[in-house]
Amino acid sequence: MSSAQSPPNGDPDATPDENSQATPDASTDATIGRFRDAVQSINVASPSTELPSESTSRSVAPLKSVVAEQFVLVDSHGEHRATLALEADGGPALALSDASGRARAAIRLGADGAPSVVLYDTSGKRRLEVALKSDGATGIGLYDETGEGRAELVVSGSGAPALSLYGPDGKRLAKLPTGRER
Repeated sequence: MSSAQSPPNGDPDATPDENSQATPDASTDATIGRFRDAVQSINVASPSTELPSESTSRSVAPLKSVVAEQFVLVDSHGEHRATLALEADGGPALALSDASGRARAAIRLGADGAPSVVLYDTSGKRRLEVALKSDGATGIGLYDETGEGRAELVVSGSGAPALSLYGPDGKRLAKLPTGRER
């Protein structure tokens, strides 16, 4: 993508460099913010219409295909509940929000094809992440109520397992294997 083009998420102010250095939480927060902005612009641009009644919707043939850069699902109050869109790196992401509009789950596929699932608590802090890296490594990260990593279980692409535990100061408390085993 040339620097003159807008990123796939439609935010002309975002640059790949800005987004590539963001932490997963910041990236998610930025994505959710862009999704919320898009919902607001849709609500402003679209006149309010009533949904077809159940009997009317049964007589309408379903669409075979819908093409868009972004899909936004809102509840009956117009609150953002889910968004499917491309992130700045070109990878697709599905963000699911609770009734308050807070992100609670995200499923992503990175530009390199690496998938991840992140779960958030009611305050929006990342609490669990499951990822498969492009090199074949898999990992699970557990986070505390502040969003700080506390435990990490990783299996490398070659099959070697590792477990790390972290204290409140972020320093590693324990690691298995210790590195002394051979």
